[in-house]
Amino acid sequence: MNEFKTRDLKEGLNGYLNFKLIEWREGYAEISVKITDVHKNRQGGVHGGTMTTLIDATTGFCGIYEVNPDKRRGNVTISLNTNFIGRPKGETLICAAEVVKSGRRIYFSKAEVKDNLGNLIATGDAIYAYTDIDAQRK
Repeated sequence: MNEFKTRDLKEGLNGYLNFKLIEWREGYAEISVKITDVHKNRQGGVHGGTMTTLIDATTGFCGIYEVNPDKRRGNVTISLNTNFIGRPKGETLICAAEVVKSGRRIYFSKAEVKDNLGNLIATGDAIYAYTDIDAQRK
């Protein structure tokens, strides 16, 4: 069994926002982010776009886990719904997502965002289509 090691997500928006993939296994993923000014709106709270992006990244990762990176599939978001529940009181956001159901072409996932103090901040549901991993890079 492979032991997962936390890693910084360096590509694209995930990299810009300093997301860290902290847990990843079949049907499950967790991503965290330490809240900085980059993540805030003009009122000083965490921007809804930050939380939505965190949910999108985490629900995306939970459906494409594969031990062998050469066999990993890509995905594209078909639908993403975010519900904002509360404001974080901690300094870090942690999103946990799991696959609800998957088929040959699509999968459904759900997520919760909490702060490091355990406060529920947001929830989300997403639908993804599987793609060739390099499809969007061409």
